[in-house]
Amino acid sequence: MNQEYLSHKKALINRLANSGINISPKSIEIIMSLEKPLIKADIIIQAMNIIPTFNGHLTVDVMQKISNEEIQSVLKRDNLKLNIDEKAKYNENNFKRDRTDIPASIKNEVEINTQNFINIPQPKKFEVINGPLPAKRQQPKIKQFDSAKSSLSFNPIAKNYEFEYKILKDPNGKLFTNGTFDDFYEMTVDKYNSLRNLMRNRTEVLSATNIENIIRLSNNAEISTMGLIKSIRLTKNKNYLLSLEDLTGEINVLIKKNNEDLNDLKRTERIVNDQMIYVEGVYNPSNSKGGGIIFANNFTKIDIPTNFQPNKATEPLAVALISDTHIGSKEFEETLFKKFIRFLNGKVGDAKVRKLAGKIKYLIINGDLVDGIGIYPNQNEDLLISDIFKQYDKATEFIQEIPEYIKIFYVSGNHEPVRNAIARPAVPKKYCKGLVDLGVKCLGNPSLISTHGVKTLIFHGESMHDLNMSVHDLDIKKPTETMKELLICRHLAPTYGGKTQIAPTNKDWLVIDTIPDIFHTGHLHINGFSRYRNVSLINSGCFQAQTDFMRSFGIDPTIGIVPVIELDSLKSSLLDFKKQL
Repeated sequence: MNQEYLSHKKALINRLANSGINISPKSIEIIMSLEKPLIKADIIIQAMNIIPTFNGHLTVDVMQKISNEEIQSVLKRDNLKLNIDEKAKYNENNFKRDRTDIPASIKNEVEINTQNFINIPQPKKFEVINGPLPAKRQQPKIKQFDSAKSSLSFNPIAKNYEFEYKILKDPNGKLFTNGTFDDFYEMTVDKYNSLRNLMRNRTEVLSATNIENIIRLSNNAEISTMGLIKSIRLTKNKNYLLSLEDLTGEINVLIKKNNEDLNDLKRTERIVNDQMIYVEGVYNPSNSKGGGIIFANNFTKIDIPTNFQPNKATEPLAVALISDTHIGSKEFEETLFKKFIRFLNGKVGDAKVRKLAGKIKYLIINGDLVDGIGIYPNQNEDLLISDIFKQYDKATEFIQEIPEYIKIFYVSGNHEPVRNAIARPAVPKKYCKGLVDLGVKCLGNPSLISTHGVKTLIFHGESMHDLNMSVHDLDIKKPTETMKELLICRHLAPTYGGKTQIAPTNKDWLVIDTIPDIFHTGHLHINGFSRYRNVSLINSGCFQAQTDFMRSFGIDPTIGIVPVIELDSLKSSLLDFKKQL
């Protein structure tokens, strides 16, 4: 046996043992003969969770109950599938055989019990590298479920995998500004250059010229150019007259409203100020108004490439996505949130739901974890906890009940004790020290993270209200349609000057320069899921019932619905904790 085989065999035995499964020697041989044995081990672990009679000992007899075709094929090929009369003879004595097939390196780390099953010492509890915890997050134990009807134990597969994540983009600590004209100018130039580079990735725009070269023309000519939209107005003929600008100049563009093509009509009606577009058309240097104008034949936005293929993990893990819990509010749905935490601990739902819970390795909290203080007029009347530090103390009480093997990312929202303008820094440690000590990773807004190779763009979503008001057919009740437009613009707040406060920094952190596999927003308190060009779009919903402030904006929140995305397939599940799972 080569060293690689022995290493894989050792990893296989450890993985099963960490899930509370003892394995017979012959079963080891069968699994090691399969393609990708470690992945097959995960399948077996999941299968054992739904076999009520499984007693923790994985024998060949037990393996026959697994539905996986490859496993059954190997059993049949090796004549290991037993007839009914042979099963009576197949007992523990069949395992009493020579143990020379177990490598010495493994023998030193295992014990062979009297039934010839391999037992691995139980894994050590997770060690927290941040030092002692004031309130340590719990390490889930393998135990029976609360339900008297179930005899299944919770063996979360996520517990067997190490954290594998990267912070790809986080504005925290990089948001320096004096608020001067130069800061605004530098941010706008960075926005233009960043969006222009993204547009240049499209082959059809390579011939585009700058506006200065166009306005020098003295004759009609076919041209192509790109720029940011400075202004938009509707003509008396219901056409769109745009003022387009780049770093060299400004020019008028006329786009005819095509009522026959509904898709083209929607694309035209969803043009907004300050977004980047590419225009092809005929330039007329001397129209009746005495200025040059481009009569557009075609225009496009940056968008997501049609052939985009998302990344997927090789491990069978998942991420749960929540936002807007608003702890401290009188309308905080504490019962539902506790139920969600019990779900993460494998104490809610049937076998299918518990299996999904066991896959969750990461939890993203996308802003407004607490309700904050003085966020809107008369907010104090809506508060159960009117001290920001006590709000975070209460939040820490909940978070410490989440299993230690789940990594938590926490992005700041507009109710957190940080500046309101975006890009926004992370919540300062002086407020959320308890969360930081529990290992929670606090990030600025927006942030881009990678978990097992899958990229998630996390943006609380403040600008979505402005976009909804700018485009007549966008609706707060359909958040993923608004998210889609942000992706098409490749910017998280395409229009400057609305209600959304944008901090003037020398870098525009709101440009979507990397295409995410998952795009996660909150803020609207409306749950939504969709896909656009293979990007998964998720708005979390909330854990806060309707307040008078929400009612004044016509917001009817969707409460207690949690999206879960499986990283190896990007399959989504929406769990409604108001219902019986």
